[in-house]
Amino acid sequence: MIFGFNTDVAGKDGGYHVQTEDRGVKNPVIDSIVYVGGKIVDRRRTCYVPEEVTSEQVAEMVRKQHKELVEAIRCGHFVPSGESTQSVGTGYTIQLLNANGLYRDGELCFELQVLDKRQLPGKNIAVQVHWISNEAVPEKRTLEVEEDGKAKVSFPVPATPGEAALLVCAEGPSGRELAKFRVLQTAGKA
Repeated sequence: MIFGFNTDVAGKDGGYHVQTEDRGVKNPVIDSIVYVGGKIVDRRRTCYVPEEVTSEQVAEMVRKQHKELVEAIRCGHFVPSGESTQSVGTGYTIQLLNANGLYRDGELCFELQVLDKRQLPGKNIAVQVHWISNEAVPEKRTLEVEEDGKAKVSFPVPATPGEAALLVCAEGPSGRELAKFRVLQTAGKA
């Protein structure tokens, strides 16, 4: 059974349309597409193994992913991840776990998780991040990945309005995956 939701959301940059659906057992992916003015500005994909989940669990995963995106837009904390968060046929998925709560104590705190194509925590993965903002020289860091595939990194909130980006590269036995997480800071708002 295929589940899905469509929601129009007023965000700080205008009207958004969020569409989330399960692509079905032949293509087991929960796919969310975010549109502004008919143009795709973001896409989030979560793979799953049909034999390991019930239809009720898939429905809940669709509901949760859709709700998180809608709430992030409503709260003004929406961070487009770019198309590269999950590419079909690659070995890893890089997820931003805290899209609704990036700002903490004057810093942007990114909580990431790297999963393999079976949606299990990646093993023996090297994760490098590049922070690019309009204020500083690009900064490169290597992250320590926990047993559950999670890693954290923080950077100061840019003081001037503009766009900043966190580029993430995960590389290991299953291949290589890249993701880009953009942060848009408007005047007077972090």
